[in-house]
Amino acid sequence: MSDRAALLTAIRVHLGDDTPRLVYADWLDEHPESDRDTATAEFIRASCLGRNHPTGYMPRKAYQWLHENWQRLVPETLGLHVRRFLMIHEETGEVSSDMGWSRSGRDVEAYIRMPFGSGDGILVSCRTVFEFNRGFLQWWTVHRPGAFDRIRGALAVDQPLARCRKFPLDAEWGWK
Repeated sequence: MSDRAALLTAIRVHLGDDTPRLVYADWLDEHPESDRDTATAEFIRASCLGRNHPTGYMPRKAYQWLHENWQRLVPETLGLHVRRFLMIHEETGEVSSDMGWSRSGRDVEAYIRMPFGSGDGILVSCRTVFEFNRGFLQWWTVHRPGAFDRIRGALAVDQPLARCRKFPLDAEWGWK
């Protein structure tokens, strides 16, 4: 078992304890493989230090960090998004895509445009809800049956501790 896998297993076994999360953050600082690792370490520290709030809320700074950086935690998943156009801000020169998203508390609702249909030629917006907590994506929900497997596969790479809250069974939007 790799060090990464062992540390993630320790977090799974001790879900209520912040210590394994903080040890993992230190390890990520020493062995980053991508910006996702750096972002995960930052989010763990922002959301775990001084936590122990009886309601389970994260510290205020964690919500601000999440608003500004949540995309860094799920790059493979957001890589599924197909941009139809790019906008370049005249003054700053910043480039942005047309993916819509909103955040409320620790939940982020994103509309990921993905190809569907024969030959994957039709772009369809897929509503996906991410619930972040204590350094990781904790829960996710996808609202389009045909997108479930693609999003699940990308999230397995991005956030190995994430669990699916519910998923659509068919095109009639039945839930399981």
